[in-house]
Amino acid sequence: MCFSFQVTGEPLIKRSDDNAEALKKRLESYHKQTTPLVDYYQKKGLHYQVDAAKSSREVFNMIDRVFQNCTKQRKDQVLFI
Repeated sequence: MCFSFQVTGEPLIKRSDDNAEALKKRLESYHKQTTPLVDYYQKKGLHYQVDAAKSSREVFNMIDRVFQNCTKQRKDQVLFI
């Protein structure tokens, strides 16, 4: 199971290296590293997007619904650690 959290891109916390070029490089690196993983899990039907711009309660409820549905379908394949 793989979740990706969609965000608006608004600045939330100012970092010492926050500038347009540094942010662009960090986002490029992020997408380069995560796109293959997202593609892999999408092909397996195990990828779920979550709108992380919602309230923390709404985000939790979205994740919980997906998790509950998945564990019902694959009860023998779920491992809790």
